[in-house]
Amino acid sequence: MSIQKQEATQSWSGLGVGTDRRSFLDAVTAQLPEFEAERAAEAVFCGLSELLSEGLMRQLREQLPEDLRGLLADGCPRHAVGPRGKVDRDDFYLQVANHLNAEPENVRRVLHGVFAALHGQVTEAEARKVEGQLPRWLQGTWAAARLGVDRPS
Repeated sequence: MSIQKQEATQSWSGLGVGTDRRSFLDAVTAQLPEFEAERAAEAVFCGLSELLSEGLMRQLREQLPEDLRGLLADGCPRHAVGPRGKVDRDDFYLQVANHLNAEPENVRRVLHGVFAALHGQVTEAEARKVEGQLPRWLQGTWAAARLGVDRPS
């Protein structure tokens, strides 16, 4: 039997129980100090809702702490709810940038920061499911955020 060391901001057990809203937003802020953490997370989650199946979005939400689940709603309230079409890279980046009111060239860094914080909330199995549903052009950013490498500047 091993003893797990838990820190105040990294209490994730690997069982998908997450930490809490404050520690998640603190993790986003640490990655993206120039952005409001909640808005950055909402913009990225909104974008993800256009790329991932409803079932996977529901599974992701269920792994988050209850006080964080509201940020990962079914569909994005800023965009029309309807059939999900194929979203290309430029449209996706522009959508996240517009949602956040940021420059499109900053979106990859925002994605990386929110993805890194999100990885601390979900199980490895769930992270692999997400990666499998992401388009190839976004899989690298998701994987790099999990490994803590390739942090865009």
